[in-house]
Amino acid sequence: MGERRILNSWKEIANHLGRGVRTVQRWEAQLGLPVHRPAGKDHSAVLAFSSELDQWLSRRPLGNSSNPETQSSFDSAAAQALVGKAEALLQKCETLLLRNDELCRKISGIAEALKREAPEVRKPSSGRAEAGAA
Repeated sequence: MGERRILNSWKEIANHLGRGVRTVQRWEAQLGLPVHRPAGKDHSAVLAFSSELDQWLSRRPLGNSSNPETQSSFDSAAAQALVGKAEALLQKCETLLLRNDELCRKISGIAEALKREAPEVRKPSSGRAEAGAA
């Protein structure tokens, strides 16, 4: 392994691995290729460290072997990738719930302030209603 370089795009990552952009994107989605998204969003800009990619690649099984141990390792990597994505989604959900609670508190406070400041709405007197009905 050489020095640790920062790769700043899918194209640079693909060139480093000697594969196409779509292939390395698929590897990230299905096999847990270690890429980082500084913005923290699913489809934002990516960066990767060459040393992490080299290490990840060295742990991958070669080819589509029928060896059950290799398949198990491959399935395990896919499962780990899914767990990582699930944890990221869970974190996003928790963040959204906290924001929702905060907004609900703010809206309740605004509603209470409006109730205190707004003049009361008066109903028509019952005398008129009775006179009109008679």
